Amino acid sequence: MSLERRKPCSKRPLWRGLQGLLALASLCMGLGLAKADPMVPTLIIDAKTGEVLQEEAATRPWFPASTTKLMTAYVALRAVQAGEISFETPLVASALAAKQPPSKVGMRPGQEITLENALKILMVKSANDIAYVIAEGVGGSVQGFSGMMNREAQRLGMRESHFVNPNGLHAEDQVTSARDMAVLARALLLEFPDYEGLWSIGAVRLGTRVYQNTNGLIGRYSGAMGMKTGFVCTSGFNLVSAAQRDGRTLIAVVFGAATAADRTLKAAQLLDQGFGAGGGFWGRKSGVKLANLPQSIEGSAPNRREEICKRGRRPASDEDDMSGAQAAASAAVDRPSMLVGIGQPVGEAAAVGLRMGGHIALGPRASFEPLPVYLGRKPGSTALARGPLSMPERVQSAQAFAPQRNAKANAALPGAITNPAAPAKKAAPLRPGAQASLHQRAKTSPAKAAPKAIAAASADQKTPKKLPPAPARATDVKATDGRE
Repeated sequence: MSLERRKPCSKRPLWRGLQGLLALASLCMGLGLAKADPMVPTLIIDAKTGEVLQEEAATRPWFPASTTKLMTAYVALRAVQAGEISFETPLVASALAAKQPPSKVGMRPGQEITLENALKILMVKSANDIAYVIAEGVGGSVQGFSGMMNREAQRLGMRESHFVNPNGLHAEDQVTSARDMAVLARALLLEFPDYEGLWSIGAVRLGTRVYQNTNGLIGRYSGAMGMKTGFVCTSGFNLVSAAQRDGRTLIAVVFGAATAADRTLKAAQLLDQGFGAGGGFWGRKSGVKLANLPQSIEGSAPNRREEICKRGRRPASDEDDMSGAQAAASAAVDRPSMLVGIGQPVGEAAAVGLRMGGHIALGPRASFEPLPVYLGRKPGSTALARGPLSMPERVQSAQAFAPQRNAKANAALPGAITNPAAPAKKAAPLRPGAQASLHQRAKTSPAKAAPKAIAAASADQKTPKKLPPAPARATDVKATDGRE
């Protein structure tokens, strides 16, 4: 089902009044247009062409936090593509995976989960234990999988990136950049268009527990395709997002925001500007290709722990979507940035949230029918389970699958820097805007319906063609909530 075309927010009477409020807010903050902090990376690109529409510090090294899980998913999908593993393969949780700190679902050593269900939970719940289960099942060990992540990053031309774990928990030598994450997000969309529904699942149900997607754009911004959030104190709140409208697909990256609400609103404003709703860009408009952005002069990623988590204040977790009183409580570290200026059209960012001084209030989300997921193997499956391998087994496995991987690998993305020694194939084109609706499409009841301007921001979602539906029966587990 294609997205419903609605009248732009800026032309509705309700939002004309909001323009006055936003103008007043701008006056209170010192008049004019407030640019983003040049030290905090932001980037927006056209996914099809690789053209950079706007960027600030996009190549500066940064701690990725749980946006790392996009690379975890990419490596897993490449293994499926090469025939090394299938979505129905049972993955076994090790003691190491079970010991990972929150956010997690609480898998116990020896429990199994299919790769398909693991990927769905990874993208929605951002579970650190699931990331280790995938890494050990696909790569034989966390170290082996990290090597696979780094090889794929090098092949894609991710210049500032280095990975040492699959979940993004802080490590001094695990770094990336906004540019590199845009390269990765673009590769996921272009190489795996049949699985793009993985990035935009609104919620999953595991037994009796329901987990909402940590991406605050899903269910608020029309055309939102999801992607991935991330947060650790050393990085601040990160977001890699994508949206599709009128046949165009844009990717927006925000790193180092002070709150979850701040990163959501900044991403919405970037997307508005990219789609033309914001009346033009604020900040530096590059017009160059993603692959040609100059390298940063910064040699290391900044540690923002004192700024983001100073004096022991614990920010809301990445699972929380701050609004109202929660946002006001975080105002001490929140900064005014990218305010909607006087005379600028409001655009759909206003349907996502509003900034008044240091306070951000996000609008309500559309409600989602949770997608059922489960632990254990697919009923009736006799597939061989995969978990951590011994060293001889890892070597044997790598040798067995090297020909298949080399034969199917190394797609050359338009505008990307790839390994010149690798054989290239034509990248899969982006699908048009009118696409099939995802089976867990938002369901908004009349009693809970948001105002029209907010409801218009609900994104249709698309079903991954090759991911079969999960069985109705699910196994409940004890879950532990917390930060990514």
